[in-house]
Amino acid sequence: MKETSVWQGERREYPVLKENIEREIAVIGGGIAGFLTAFCLAEEGRQVVLIEADRLFSGTTGKTTAKVTCNQGNVYADLSRRYGKDVAALYYRSQRDGMQKIAALAEKYKIECDWTETDSYIFSSEAFEQLKESFSVLREAGADCEWVGKVKEVRAKCALKMGKQFLFDPLKFLTSLPVHFEIYEHTRAVKIDAAAKRIMTDRACISAKTIVVATHYPIVNSHGWYFMKLRQSTSYTLAVKERLVDAMYLDEKEDGLSLRPYAGGTLIGGEDHRTGRVGDGGHFQRLEESAKRLFGEVTVTHRWCAEDVMTFDGLPMAGKYAHGLDGVYVVTGFQKWGMANSAVCADLLTDLVAGRKNDYAALFSPQRKIYDSFGDFCSNALVNVAGLFAGYLGIPLKTSADVPLDEGMVVWHEGKRRAVYRDRDGKLYVIGSRCAHMGCELQWNADTHTWDCPCHGSRYDVYGNILAEPTTKRDQ
Repeated sequence: MKETSVWQGERREYPVLKENIEREIAVIGGGIAGFLTAFCLAEEGRQVVLIEADRLFSGTTGKTTAKVTCNQGNVYADLSRRYGKDVAALYYRSQRDGMQKIAALAEKYKIECDWTETDSYIFSSEAFEQLKESFSVLREAGADCEWVGKVKEVRAKCALKMGKQFLFDPLKFLTSLPVHFEIYEHTRAVKIDAAAKRIMTDRACISAKTIVVATHYPIVNSHGWYFMKLRQSTSYTLAVKERLVDAMYLDEKEDGLSLRPYAGGTLIGGEDHRTGRVGDGGHFQRLEESAKRLFGEVTVTHRWCAEDVMTFDGLPMAGKYAHGLDGVYVVTGFQKWGMANSAVCADLLTDLVAGRKNDYAALFSPQRKIYDSFGDFCSNALVNVAGLFAGYLGIPLKTSADVPLDEGMVVWHEGKRRAVYRDRDGKLYVIGSRCAHMGCELQWNADTHTWDCPCHGSRYDVYGNILAEPTTKRDQ
């Protein structure tokens, strides 16, 4: 069994930025959102440089389940209650446009990316009033969808079905697009002077008239207060040899099952939780057990986890980074629906940079007023405060001698509170117990063997190397 996603194969390598440069536009982040934004801007003749801290598409883009669909669960019911049916319908149109954008690019450049039309089901095994409400909102918005009374494939009571949705291989698609812009890999942005339009990397400096922060989770804390408006969610995926389904299926529950066909087999996802709230682990095991209950024995070939950035209202944030900060833009918060959203947001940012109007600018504005969000804001703030103070209060009762084989714990080590992992041979790996982003205490994830921040979702390996933003500093 491989501990990687099914998408991450061989691909072209790009150089490291080693000297200072000056460009018209700099895009930070080499996932699908940053790459498509750089692509769209370059197609308009702009001088663009893109930097990526690791390899292109090594983050969430390379770990997605790659569903290109408007059928996104209960988001439409929630939007209708918060903002009205017109806003819910506008979001539906944005997703339809994003789907069409990817399809048009694949056709234009004759890209073989396993583009497959299929049905999509959002199913419910319990109460389904909210799902029924989403169905009603979508029908009023003109969506071609239907209500299904029973779904035997997943033993569900009912489902919202939408036809003519799509699956694809995201890396085959992205790596086949023509590149008319500069790309630097292994080039991490460690500091951004937003006012002066300068990006400091670990080796050089980039000056640009326009900066797009597409780092999955925004890395500039001094503007926008994104660390108070977002949270990160971790989910888990198994690839199995058996072909269990022929369409897309998603449980309406936040931590419910997700299924889609892949090649001759199936991708099974789920077990979502707030990053850092890992509990006792066992997420991969529970996914496999859920699959066996539904389908019988399965053969797991790959397993991996991914992080997604969540907003309080279910809408992405794409636009100006903060009030009064001209020439700096952000894109984030795709709520696990990054394929269509990346495409529509790339067009949106391109229009904003060019000074053009865009139908979705107000909808996705990071400065929008989010209705009915006070409870979410307070809950998020309490989690952040609790995580921050956890690293300062009290002395751990256990020491590094108490850490079992192949486990990690925050313990007292050489006079300091430290995050300690002991491998199967007994060797210790010791790093700081607090996230280098804002100081919250890290939590051990036994499923992925990583140290995860429960506040803002930064993740580190056992050596202290950065696996996920918003941190820009290696943990020591």
